[in-house]
Amino acid sequence: MANPLRIVLCGKTAQIATTVKAGLQPECEVIHVILSTSAGVSDLPKLLAGKTPSTQDPGNIGTQNYSQAPQAVVLGGGFDDEAVKTIRAACESVSSGEKGIPWLRPDSSVPVPPLGPKYGAAMVSRVKNALRELEEEGRVKGDGVYFF
Repeated sequence: MANPLRIVLCGKTAQIATTVKAGLQPECEVIHVILSTSAGVSDLPKLLAGKTPSTQDPGNIGTQNYSQAPQAVVLGGGFDDEAVKTIRAACESVSSGEKGIPWLRPDSSVPVPPLGPKYGAAMVSRVKNALRELEEEGRVKGDGVYFF
């Protein structure tokens, strides 16, 4: 990828999000980190519309570079089917069809290490592989949920 892919990272713990964010560089720029379903519902529609979220969380470890909309959303294993459905529904008006972007979720059938540094490293590897595959297949643009 020539320029870093701008992503929003959704995770349940700041510690693992920090590890994942660092591991995704330089291929990806994590512009915003969402740590709860409610934050996803309030912040993500604005981000996808290319706007700065109104809830400026001082603990947000993303780059907070809101000059352009994100190009992908990466969700961690802490976001279950219901949470993903809720967040996606909140974003439907700004992210669907051709104006949509890929949403990546972990495939729960693939074993992972317990929560901790090795978990974060495993997620980084899987996310990078999934993004590479989407790019090679020409599916980096347009709405869709993809498991990694």
